[in-house]
Amino acid sequence: MNWNKELLKKLEKEGKIKSVTIPPDAKNKIKIPKEIGKYKLHIIAVLERSELPFVSELKFDEVRDFRFDWAIPELNLAIEYEGIFSDKSGHTTLSGYKKDCEKYNLATLRGWRMLRYTAANYLDIEEDIKNLKNFQFK
Repeated sequence: MNWNKELLKKLEKEGKIKSVTIPPDAKNKIKIPKEIGKYKLHIIAVLERSELPFVSELKFDEVRDFRFDWAIPELNLAIEYEGIFSDKSGHTTLSGYKKDCEKYNLATLRGWRMLRYTAANYLDIEEDIKNLKNFQFK
């Protein structure tokens, strides 16, 4: 059952629930574009606060047109968000997973390190970035 304003008003009118105070809609409501989503937005915010120089959609292979979601080139560090929880995730199909493996293997062979996140572990990036700033890659 979806609880929305119309249903609550109907149930109140029928006497099935007591009076419900519904707050007004926010005047300046911020809508996060679906293609970004709250998980990616959090990762971007953490990277911005870290003051590490990062880039989005870094193309690291010209032939395969592979890109990292985010990268810190001076550290050869790639950061990927695996959208495995969306309805149209290519990450969960056999061909999509195979392509991800090819991408990550090629990146590793070219000297890149990877941090990978999902909706289940995206909050870990805060601690990972903190540790990264205390660790020197050579």
